[in-house]
Amino acid sequence: MFFAEWCFMDSHFLTRRIHSLTGVVPVGLFLVYHLYLQLYLHSGAETYNNSVNSFYDSPLAIWALVIVVYIPLFFHAFLGIHLIFETTVQPSYTYFSHLLYWLQRISGIGVLLFIIAHVWNTQLGPWMAGTWGTHFEHLSSGFSNPESGMITKTVYLLGVLGAVFHFANGLNTFCMTWGIALTPKSQIRIRIFSILLFLILSASSLYALAAIW
Repeated sequence: MFFAEWCFMDSHFLTRRIHSLTGVVPVGLFLVYHLYLQLYLHSGAETYNNSVNSFYDSPLAIWALVIVVYIPLFFHAFLGIHLIFETTVQPSYTYFSHLLYWLQRISGIGVLLFIIAHVWNTQLGPWMAGTWGTHFEHLSSGFSNPESGMITKTVYLLGVLGAVFHFANGLNTFCMTWGIALTPKSQIRIRIFSILLFLILSASSLYALAAIW
């Protein structure tokens, strides 16, 4: 009985660490790079298309995306859904901690759906239509469409802000899960850092979207 409980606790311990690690190191860093790339929207269609296509022109690009982004993202999403049904809110949590607990899980599900829609909208859809490579034109036309433009804008606004929040708040949880922030003072510092990171990345994302709004 004791051995079974120990195995369960050890498995849960490992699951939480793999989940937090995959969300920060490969997926989170790619998110920051991806958001940086979107700033080229303000440089016009040719510059933006060239910057995006130069990444995909590399023979290792697809492998890098699969190994560094898609596989870790799949594990992070799968383990995240598993943890939603397995873990419960600690009674000692403050109201603010309770709020962040649920926002992290709600944003995780929302961001997963957004990523699926985003990949279809910007990668698979244009590739199947034979228009892949004209990324700027494809995004701007989706935003300016008189019938579905407002829906597209709303989805991207909520999806991008949700992804930024999920990453910034997840970084705070990552530091506590991995023992980087254990003392009350260190936890306050990393909380302040995660809030500042959320504000900076949100401002950068909104500025990028404004180019095609």
